[in-house]
Amino acid sequence: MSTASLIERPVDDSTEGLAETDLYARRYCEHADAVYNYCLWRVRDPIQAEDLTADVFVRAWRARKRYDPRRAQFATWLMTIARRTVIDRLRRNARHQAVPLPEDLASPQPGPEALVERDAETARLLALVNRLPAADQDLLALKFGAGLTNREIALTLSKSESAIGSWLHRTIQRLRKEWEPK
Repeated sequence: MSTASLIERPVDDSTEGLAETDLYARRYCEHADAVYNYCLWRVRDPIQAEDLTADVFVRAWRARKRYDPRRAQFATWLMTIARRTVIDRLRRNARHQAVPLPEDLASPQPGPEALVERDAETARLLALVNRLPAADQDLLALKFGAGLTNREIALTLSKSESAIGSWLHRTIQRLRKEWEPK
């Protein structure tokens, strides 16, 4: 298949007639939040997550001619690029950082005691997540950071949907077990 036919071929009915850059801009708008949230879950630093998100979309743009909608949905292809980009960065950094969580997670006006308790619970949960194997952390980032469905995660990780559901269940159960006071 020629390069010209790859560029001209519509990805789906709703993209027919869009210029390549317009399509890419639309896809960026559709997927940037999920990519950013996934990156944030994995690197636990908003600035690094922004940099990684930009890197992901640059890599996707450069590889756009290799995208084949018959093999995977665009979101799956993009999240695969995101995973590989994050893994590359983590390998380079060889360290994990804590996630600074937004201040407005609790009730609108929590008292100081509630803030201290929430911060302690957040720190404890992050410590538990950080002790998980990298693959389990990646799974949680795809599910809760990027907001992917089990099917999308399965496609991204080249596993069955039921395997992802079981793996996610076991991982959450492990966290719940560790969470309970001894």
